Amino acid sequence: MKKKKRKKKKVWPVLLSILAALVILAAVVVFLFRVRTFEVEGNSYYGENTITSWIQNDRFSVNSLYVLLKYNYTEADLPSAVEKFDISLKNPWTVHVQVRERKMAGYVDYDGGYLYFDENGTAILRTSRVVEGVPYIEGLAFDTSGVEIGKSLPVEDDSIFDKIVEISGYVRELSLSPDRMSCADGGICLYFGSVEVMLGSGNYEVKLEQVGPILQKLSELYPDTPGTLHLENYNDESESIRFVPSAQ
Repeated sequence: MKKKKRKKKKVWPVLLSILAALVILAAVVVFLFRVRTFEVEGNSYYGENTITSWIQNDRFSVNSLYVLLKYNYTEADLPSAVEKFDISLKNPWTVHVQVRERKMAGYVDYDGGYLYFDENGTAILRTSRVVEGVPYIEGLAFDTSGVEIGKSLPVEDDSIFDKIVEISGYVRELSLSPDRMSCADGGICLYFGSVEVMLGSGNYEVKLEQVGPILQKLSELYPDTPGTLHLENYNDESESIRFVPSAQ
């Protein structure tokens, strides 16, 4: 019986040591891993303050470890135009945020500002500023009363988004820089200054390959001449392309 009592007495110091260690560890986690600074990279759609305010949207986000775990290992809510936050700790109190933004296919005028959508036609951002490198789309008819961020734009024929994405991809590959794109009446037109390029429907890669050299030639032969370049029916077997100057 005496031996058992001695063993019980020896257990208590061990338990107290473990408890003390846990208390110290908890104090370190709470006080040392307390967010003081954010470093944000990769953001072009949202300002840094918007990103940091979003991350600190609950009472536990003052802790850098919590932020690390929340955005790297859970399905945390993100701003509509963000694909992912890659979070790392530069030190216990400095959080580094690498923003991976969703790719935008185009933007349209909407409610006094601009509405951006992705390649699936999903509305992902409404803002008053122009995001560089995203094409402006004219003539995209949709029900403005049915617009909801995070939902598909309410258009009659959503195949138009496939055309926009396809053409935008070729435009980037060919280093073309149209001012805007129009998709009225099912056909696609690009505008380069005062020159309208009518692409019609389909065979876009072959048609767009002609645009750069022709625009260069037009600038040499007919500088500052507005007009329409007709590529609607162009294909590999076409022998000529028609440019019609606008009536002055």
